[in-house]
Amino acid sequence: MSRQRTLLCVSNFPSGTGYAWNFIESLYAGLSDRMHARGIPTFVAYPALQRSPTALNGSTARPIEAAFRLHDPAGVARSCALVRRLDAGVLYLSDRPAWHVAYPLLRASGVRRIIVHDHISGERTRPSGVRRRIKRARNALPGALADQVLAVSDFVARRKMDVDLVPGSRIQTIWNSLEMPPVVDDAPGTRSHAIRRELGIAPSRTLIACACRASPPKGLDHLFRAFDRLVSGDPSPSRPALVYAGDGPALDDLRSLRARLAACEDIHILGYRDDAADLLGAADFAVVPSTWAEAFGLAALEPMSRGRPVIASRTGGLPEIVLDGETGLLVEPGDETALMTAMRDLAQDPERRDRMGRSARRRALELFSRDRQLDRLEELVLRGFEPG
Repeated sequence: MSRQRTLLCVSNFPSGTGYAWNFIESLYAGLSDRMHARGIPTFVAYPALQRSPTALNGSTARPIEAAFRLHDPAGVARSCALVRRLDAGVLYLSDRPAWHVAYPLLRASGVRRIIVHDHISGERTRPSGVRRRIKRARNALPGALADQVLAVSDFVARRKMDVDLVPGSRIQTIWNSLEMPPVVDDAPGTRSHAIRRELGIAPSRTLIACACRASPPKGLDHLFRAFDRLVSGDPSPSRPALVYAGDGPALDDLRSLRARLAACEDIHILGYRDDAADLLGAADFAVVPSTWAEAFGLAALEPMSRGRPVIASRTGGLPEIVLDGETGLLVEPGDETALMTAMRDLAQDPERRDRMGRSARRRALELFSRDRQLDRLEELVLRGFEPG
């Protein structure tokens, strides 16, 4: 009797890398539990197991140390050997090419279905001329194109078709998701109240929050300057406060910028926080000021899931999450005047904030729940285990 074929998921980075990979690994964990219920084992391959993968804790996923490299012959050979050893029927890759010359070799080693999940942000240049003809020709190479390309937004799906020339029939948009938290309670004694008390921000002040990686494409410098204009000349004790949580290569630059602004005392830079999601829930509204094309935007979904409206840049996949005028406001990337105006409008209108927050929560529950995403992923993965 032959053993059960397996699902092989691949992490591009060592365990414990964090950031977006925590989310991707959590999808692997959720898929593993669903596959386990059907008798299908799931392995997650890491180039290095530096520590126990926390995103897999409590799941049936089995972490293994195995570098899945396809950019050199030796790496391809080892990857094919791994597929044979695990009897992998479905290969689930994240942020890998939709086309690769090694994919036919992986299929020859036993893989029946290759899935590529694209979470990558940024615009790309459409190919033309000879480059376009080369891409079309290579995509026609038997077995070299992934069976299924998953896009985290319609923006990414269009990019896969326009830039990588992947046929639309192989692409599916599956929005990212969250485990939906309970409704935020702002009453004294609650976590939201405790966060305000910890930061020294009175309940009478409008609290604006932003949580993301400190890097230039996130547009945090625009947010700081726009906020400075918002509170400039307002000496009242009820003026808004801005809280930023996150770390990254631009953190020192942000601290220097804050020190030069008149509103420096009203801007709180907290660095990395394990409770960043709770911080967003404690705010009156959140801001996602990205200047590049976000593939999706979990930074917008987090506060929406907690019933908070979001001001976001009109770029990438963000407009698919934040509905302008309904669950928040959209502004052009880098437009500090528009950003300041949007923050002023929400800060001055608590009834509008509450209305948008309720709409944001409803939209999050209806479209961005974890079960909804896993239902669709499970369906696509199971196609690789069907008879025949």
